[in-house]
Amino acid sequence: MSLLCALRDPMELKKWLLFFLLLEYVCCNAESKCVKGCDVALASYYVSPGYLLLENITRLMESIVLSNSDVIIYNKDKIFNENVLAFSRLNIPFPCGCIDGEFLGHVFEYSASAGDTYDSIAKVTYANLTTVELLRRFNSYDQNGIPANATVNVTVNCSCGNSQVSKDYGLFITYLLRPGNNLHDIANEARLDAQLLQSYNPGVNFSKESGDIVFIPGKGMLSFSHHVILVYSSMYFFGMNKTESLRYNSIGVFGIVL
Repeated sequence: MSLLCALRDPMELKKWLLFFLLLEYVCCNAESKCVKGCDVALASYYVSPGYLLLENITRLMESIVLSNSDVIIYNKDKIFNENVLAFSRLNIPFPCGCIDGEFLGHVFEYSASAGDTYDSIAKVTYANLTTVELLRRFNSYDQNGIPANATVNVTVNCSCGNSQVSKDYGLFITYLLRPGNNLHDIANEARLDAQLLQSYNPGVNFSKESGDIVFIPGKGMLSFSHHVILVYSSMYFFGMNKTESLRYNSIGVFGIVL
């Protein structure tokens, strides 16, 4: 029956109205999975022996919120005269945006070296913070034919939290699970309740799923225009020994208080 005929029949009109309401519901729920991101997230970059200079890592993770001084602030006991301890993790600040309305992340631009492949970029250069699948999705190069000096889009996931879990946390680390990690050890090191950490990462088996990305929360945000005070915890930032306040010019940097 046509819509014109339905207008003359109240029962048919109700059916059409229900149809349009159902259609609107389906469309709205099929649209975007994210609307906006947050100013800053952190990436836990695992330092391999080939990337021991701070400038090598900051060049890979370059963004509008990154500077060497910021990295040093977040990783005080792991950087010595611009050198980084091998097999440690550096927390690197980066902007967290909504990509194609589908997921939260940031796209870094990497200048390829001769012999690079999607596999080597994902697993070695970016320490598994991205995946081969994401590299293929956001680039058109052949897997084994990436030209030297070509710009490769490297997508790293991030989180801005979940208000249904808690509204107390404003900064999240993108953290790669490695062999030997487990839920309780990570929760204790971050000074978090294990159940809370699991709630932010539903379905993840922290003990068995080495190679998965999880998100580790930290509390609070303190921002005053372009001047920011950071107050951070020794345990949360993995190696910092004391609570400090630092005031400097920056845009949209979060602070956490544990």
